[in-house]
Amino acid sequence: MRNPIHKHMILGTAYYPEHWDKSLWEDDILRMQEHGLNLLRIGDFSWSKYEFKEGEFTIDYYDEFLELCTKHSMEVLFCTPTAAPPLWLTHNYPEILNQDIEGNTFYGPRRYYNYNSPTYRKFCKRIIEKLAEHYSKWDIIVGWQIDNELNCDLSEFYSEADHLAYRDYLRKKFNTLDNLNESLGLVFWNRTYSDWGQVKLNRKNVAGAVNPHLALEEKRFFSQSAISFCALQVDVIKKNLPENKFITTNGLFSNLDYNKLMECGLDFITFDSYPNFAFDLERNPQQPGNLNDRKWSWNLAWTRSVSPIFGIMEQQTGANGWTTRMETPMPKPGQIKLWTMQSIAHGADMVAFFRWRTSPIGCEIYWHGLNDYANTDNRRLRELKEIGQINSTLEAVRGTTYKAKIAVLKDYDNIWDSELDVWHGRVGYFSDNSWFTATQLTHTPCDFFYLRPDTALEKLSAYEVLIYPHAAILDQKTADLLKIYVQNGGTLIFGARTGYKDEYGRCPMRPMPGIISEWCGVTVSDYTLVGPEENEIHVRWDDQLISAPVFNEVLQADTGTEVLARFQGNYYDSEPALCRKSVGKGQVYYFGSCFSVDMAKALLMETHQLTPYKELLELPEEVELAVRTDGETDYLFILNYKNASFNIKTHKALPELISGKKHEGVVDIKPYGVKILKFNRSVSFSSQQDKFTQLAGQ
Repeated sequence: MRNPIHKHMILGTAYYPEHWDKSLWEDDILRMQEHGLNLLRIGDFSWSKYEFKEGEFTIDYYDEFLELCTKHSMEVLFCTPTAAPPLWLTHNYPEILNQDIEGNTFYGPRRYYNYNSPTYRKFCKRIIEKLAEHYSKWDIIVGWQIDNELNCDLSEFYSEADHLAYRDYLRKKFNTLDNLNESLGLVFWNRTYSDWGQVKLNRKNVAGAVNPHLALEEKRFFSQSAISFCALQVDVIKKNLPENKFITTNGLFSNLDYNKLMECGLDFITFDSYPNFAFDLERNPQQPGNLNDRKWSWNLAWTRSVSPIFGIMEQQTGANGWTTRMETPMPKPGQIKLWTMQSIAHGADMVAFFRWRTSPIGCEIYWHGLNDYANTDNRRLRELKEIGQINSTLEAVRGTTYKAKIAVLKDYDNIWDSELDVWHGRVGYFSDNSWFTATQLTHTPCDFFYLRPDTALEKLSAYEVLIYPHAAILDQKTADLLKIYVQNGGTLIFGARTGYKDEYGRCPMRPMPGIISEWCGVTVSDYTLVGPEENEIHVRWDDQLISAPVFNEVLQADTGTEVLARFQGNYYDSEPALCRKSVGKGQVYYFGSCFSVDMAKALLMETHQLTPYKELLELPEEVELAVRTDGETDYLFILNYKNASFNIKTHKALPELISGKKHEGVVDIKPYGVKILKFNRSVSFSSQQDKFTQLAGQ
C-alpha cells in the first residue's frame, strides 16, 4: 500500500475551477496557501468540460489551472468524473439510468446511473483512459479519486441491466435453480423459480415484505456491482500511474463492503466527515444521552477499520444543506477546529475541507464552504488559519496509529441482515450505541474490527478484548477463528441473538447459540423481546442491578461455566443472564440481552479495560480521549465537544504540542477546545506510577 502522506500532514480543500472566472484562480491558490492548505481536489463533476458532445474531446481543459498549481507548488488530487454523466449521454443512451424498486427511472441530479450498464461502463472507460493518459504526466497531481461517494444518495439498483447482472450473479454462485431455491428458502410462500428467466431483483411487494434470504443476496450483489465499477476505473488509471502516486475514493455508505473494495487496488480510503448533521433541524441534540457530533468518532473508527492509513476528503466547514433537504446551523467558533482535530485524533493524516468557496449556484447553495458568497474574510477563514498553525506542530503525529486494546467486531453480512430484519436491527443498533457511549464516557479507546474470510489470527490478537454484540449470522470458519483467539489468551464477549442464523440468514434446527454453544458453555432455553408492557428488566451482578433491555435470552450454563448475573423482573427471575467460561488461556462471556451503557461499563471493569489512562489523567465525561502512538510515544488528544470550559488533571508534567507548554495538575480546556499531550512511555516512573506503566504502557 502506498502511504498517501508522503511528505507532511496534508490539509486541503475541494475546488471547482469550472465554477469561477479564471481571474480568481491564482488568487484562490495563494489564499489557500496563506491559510495552511497544501492540496486541492478537482474534477469530480466535470465530464462535460472534457466531452461536451459525444466524441468531441477537450481533455486538456484543466491544463491552464494546473500550470498555476505547478507555479505555486499546490498539489492536486484529480477525480474521475463518473458520478454525474453528461446530459448527452443520458439522453442518447437512457439504458444507463438507474431505476427504483417500482421501475421508476431517475433523471438526475447526480449518482443516477447504474453500475452494470455495459453502455455506461464503456463510456466511463473511454473518458478515464483519455484523462489518465493526459493527466498522469502532471507531476503536481499526487493522486486520483475514483468517482465521488459510491452508493451515496442511491445504494439500490433496479434497472434492466441490474436485473440481468443479478441473474448472472446468482447463476454463478448457486449453479442450479434447485440449489438457489433450497439455499434461499424460496419454497416459503411458493416463490420457487423454475426458469432462470424468472429471476429478477425485488420489485414492489405487498406490505413491503420480502424474502430476507433473497434480499441479503441482493445487498451482496449491490456491493459487488459497486466494487466492479470501481475496479474498472482503478485498472484503467494504473496503466498510466507513476509508482509514487495514489488512488483512493471517498465516503462510507450502505450496501458496500469497503474492506473488499480496498482489494480492487485502492491505496487507502477517505471519509467525508460532517459532524454538523448532529444539529440538523430534524434531530434532537438535547435528548438525554445524545453525544451528537462526538458520534462521528464512531464513523472515524469505521473508516480506520477499513483502511489504517486514511484521510478525510470532505471535512465540515460551514452550515450544510440542499435547497430540498438538510438544514443545519453554522458551526460555532471553534467547532471546525474541533472536528478537524477529531479526524486527526482518530488516525487521519490528510484532511481536505469542503469546500473552498460556497457555491452560488445549484442545490448546494446552502452547503457552505470556507469562503462565503462575498469572497471576503470571515471567522471560518480565520479559524482555518489557526488550524494550519496547529497542523505545523503535528509532524511527529504523522504516520502514527490509533491505539486501542479493545475492539467491537463487525461483518457486512450481519450489518446487512440487521438492515433487513427489524428483530436483528433493533438489538444491533441499541448495543452499538451503548458500547460507543460507554467507551467514550470512560475514556477507553476502542476500535472496530471487520471480520473477513481471510482474517488472520495475529490481527485479532492485537486486542486484549473483543466484543461481538449480536452476530446472528455466524459461520464455522469464523467461530473456529474466535475460539483459537480465546484459547490463546484473548477475552471475547458475545450478546444475545448470536449464532441463530446461517450464511443465508436461515435459522437451522439446532439449539442457540448454535455452533459456539459448546465452547461458550451455554444453551439458550427461552427467549423473548422485552415488551412495552414490561417493567424494566434487570440483571443482578453481585451488588449491581444493571438494565437488560430490548431482548432477553434465558441461559442454561454447562458444567464448568460460571454464572455471573441473573435476571430480575420477569417470569424468568433468577435464571442465568451472564455467563463466563475459561477456554484455554482466555475467557468467553455470553450475555443473554442487549448491552446497556451500564453493562458495557461493568464488562470493561470486569475485563480490566476501563479507563486505561486513569493513572495519568483525570477527565470529565464531557471530553473525549483519543490516542495515537508510534510505539514509544503516545499522543493524547483531549477534545471538548461542549460550549463550556472543563478542568482536566494530569498526574505528571506532559508536554502539550499546540502551546508548547508543559501541563501538570489542573488545566482548563476551553469550549470546543483541544489539547494534545505527549507521553513518552519509555520514561521510568516512581513506584507510585509503576501501576500505570503496567496498565497503559504495555
